Amino acid sequence: MKESGFVRASQAVLSRRSILAGAVALPLAACVSQAQANSQAMAQGGTQASSSSTAELILLGTQGGPNYGPSRSETANALRVGENLFLIDCGYGTLASMVAAGLHHQDVDAIFLTHLHDDHSSDLFAILTHMATQSRNRDVVIYGPTGTQAYVNGLRAALTPNAKIRILDEARPPGFLDFIKAVEVTDGDVPVQQNGVRISCAQNTHYPASIDGLETQGSLAFRFDWGDSIVFSGDTTYSENLVALARGADVFVCEVLEPVAMRRAFDAMVAGGAFAGAEEGVWRHMVDTHASPTQVGQMAAEAGVERVVLTHLAPGALLDVPDSTYVAGVAERFSGPIIVAEDGMVVPL
Repeated sequence: MKESGFVRASQAVLSRRSILAGAVALPLAACVSQAQANSQAMAQGGTQASSSSTAELILLGTQGGPNYGPSRSETANALRVGENLFLIDCGYGTLASMVAAGLHHQDVDAIFLTHLHDDHSSDLFAILTHMATQSRNRDVVIYGPTGTQAYVNGLRAALTPNAKIRILDEARPPGFLDFIKAVEVTDGDVPVQQNGVRISCAQNTHYPASIDGLETQGSLAFRFDWGDSIVFSGDTTYSENLVALARGADVFVCEVLEPVAMRRAFDAMVAGGAFAGAEEGVWRHMVDTHASPTQVGQMAAEAGVERVVLTHLAPGALLDVPDSTYVAGVAERFSGPIIVAEDGMVVPL
């Protein structure tokens, strides 16, 4: 049996491969010992990575949102494959989580936005302005769905006053913001040339086609292949496109909303004055456009993935519920290892 576990990003990872819990995530304070792994019925990890690449997933933010608190930042993931460093979503708190994880924003090769909700993109401004102020010397491309170009153009406009001041006051070059690029993608391969990593995407089902106007909006799942493979669901309910994209993947990183616990958290928020006048619409969105535990398990089983990582947790930190609250429904349909993510968790790939 292989030995390892999960650690926080600031700690050393003792092994590239991981023994994953079949029911719950491993403790984060340190790697789990072999004896503990045996006692918790660990299962083996994914397939072997290519001999030239080490890879790891760093969960920077795991809270379903828009919600932010001291224990869980909004959704963000870092994927390191060899010398490549990718960000997949960057909700509020991402930059601080990167610092805590020992990751530097200038090392990011590309950024992928699954969709343009604020809890998946609000720290993009902070990341780009720090890249600019510290003289980013190569392009960074933001890949995302329809609307990404307009979104990035808006960020560039918001960054312009700072750029003008620094060009005048600090003799910065005129092209202070020229490194910021945006590419919109829909389905299929993503045009990234990145040292042997192939990236593809598919539209998921986060936006109901029955609502006028939403058909013009895009919401994506991304897949990364380099010998091993990992899929990020983005926000979605059950999606045939996502199942097809995730077919045979080693790791399936999927959002999850547990409806009973989320309803308790939602009612408490409403009682505190949240969502005034929009309670019905917000709740409908929550339960109709996010994946329940059983839907996650169904997609994982149909896709034949090796292991599942549950993130974008709802209610997450809004309500103190055990990991088993999320795992039980997934395990009804999926028999492989299931990990409940926490901020700072590192999953060796």
